[in-house]
Amino acid sequence: MVADSSPSVMVQHSDSTSALGATPPDSTAAPRRRSRRRWGLLLLLIPFVALLYPPFYASVTPRLAGIPFFIWYQFLWVVIGVSITGVVYAIDRISERAP
Repeated sequence: MVADSSPSVMVQHSDSTSALGATPPDSTAAPRRRSRRRWGLLLLLIPFVALLYPPFYASVTPRLAGIPFFIWYQFLWVVIGVSITGVVYAIDRISERAP
């Protein structure tokens, strides 16, 4: 019996897909998906910008059911913000499924 005295060689792969023998994903598909995702994320800025400058909406009138404008304007944007977040979530889910 002859013992193998050669040192073990460990090969490091720069990409985990090549280590598994798989082909790397097409690099042209990724930027298209990112641009769709960025567009959806820009929608999240709408409520932020609408509430960014309080002196714009810091007034008592017009009242809505006796509630000052300052209060109901902010509450309205909470509801709008939740709706926009739902739309962004749906856009993100659809873009993940798209080829």
